[in-house]
Amino acid sequence: MMGQDKLSPEEIVRVDPRRVYELYDHWPADVEDALKIQVDVPRKKYNRVIYLAVGGSATAGDIISDWFLSSGGVEVSVYRGNLPRVSLEDALVIVCSTSGDTEETLEMARTVSERHPDMVAISSGGKLKEMAIKEGIVHVGIRLSKAPRFTLPYSLFAAVATLRSASLLEGIEWELDETVSNLKRTSSEIGTTVPTRENASKRIAEVAARGEPCIYATSVTRSVARRFKTSLNENAKMHATYNTSPDVMHNEVEEWEVPDSRLQPIFLQRAGDPASEVRSREAFVGILEKKGVKVGRVQAKGKGNLSQLMNLCYTLDVASYYTGVLRGVDIFPIRLIEDLKRTR
Repeated sequence: MMGQDKLSPEEIVRVDPRRVYELYDHWPADVEDALKIQVDVPRKKYNRVIYLAVGGSATAGDIISDWFLSSGGVEVSVYRGNLPRVSLEDALVIVCSTSGDTEETLEMARTVSERHPDMVAISSGGKLKEMAIKEGIVHVGIRLSKAPRFTLPYSLFAAVATLRSASLLEGIEWELDETVSNLKRTSSEIGTTVPTRENASKRIAEVAARGEPCIYATSVTRSVARRFKTSLNENAKMHATYNTSPDVMHNEVEEWEVPDSRLQPIFLQRAGDPASEVRSREAFVGILEKKGVKVGRVQAKGKGNLSQLMNLCYTLDVASYYTGVLRGVDIFPIRLIEDLKRTR
């Protein structure tokens, strides 16, 4: 089987002498650490959440939005780069920049701070922390990993801790403990020493490495699909696309009339996906299989909605790492991103 030897522990270390996988091994502990944070939010009654961030820092807001949508939480709106003149009444604003120096995020934070005091800033330091101290904004410090994209557990669960302090997890706070337990179990199932036949992350990496992944999610797993796409971009240095139902059934499905062997469809699924979208997905898969297209599937494990989302996210982030190993690339650096930053 392709990748069986290429994903042995020895081969992984040969391709990745920095042992980036150790950062992923630490994710469950990072989540536990972040959940210890206590946040002194400005008040205790909010009817919506506005989350301001860009890039990987925005992923936390996306996941929270999907979680609340599935579990009956308040509305969570995620804004990247530009902030429309939305009503901030009864809204808790969370602004997140892992580094603390993301210019687009700082600009949104400045705009909001001028007219709304109920804001919490999350960063590892930088200009965002300086601004928060100067403006009297609550700041939540997080530990920066060796690169921002590996800091997701901290940024996400620091935001979750903020929501808990704001009494926005009533009825769903039980999901936190189950999520931690599930992540620990997941870590033991997708590690480098687990052989491919028993390792969901390695198996999906084999699919992704065959060509250009086309990632399909439901309306309540779109955050994970987007994260997987960007992780493949950064870790595996490859093209990937994502789309979500129900829209995909009204447009993108047509591109498969004449299948392209370079495209590798990967479907994300979990318990609790909307029934109508599940029916459409299975019909779509049936069409692809009749055309001889090999389909990849990733099934979430867990009980709660957050637990399942994080199981998917963790499994797929590690899959993007293994895809980079299979492609023989240097996973850690993001040279083009850094080049672009220097031109600004």
